[in-house]
Amino acid sequence: MNCFMCKGSTENGIVNHVVDINGAIIIIKNVPANVCSQCGEVFFDNEVAKKIEIIVEQAKENHAEITIINYRDKAA
Repeated sequence: MNCFMCKGSTENGIVNHVVDINGAIIIIKNVPANVCSQCGEVFFDNEVAKKIEIIVEQAKENHAEITIINYRDKAA
């Protein structure tokens, strides 16, 4: 897959994804992604993106200021 931003090549990798929703920070660790080797842009496939959405929605229900979640624990 080529990067949509710079057209560089992407490689499979593991990243931490941070979401800021109205001042509440949600950190999702160990997320599988495609990472551009040239510019560092991160891309998620559709399945991973859907799981991230579910994780974020569940985390919002906690009403915590900072939440840290391991993707591997929630995606299994």
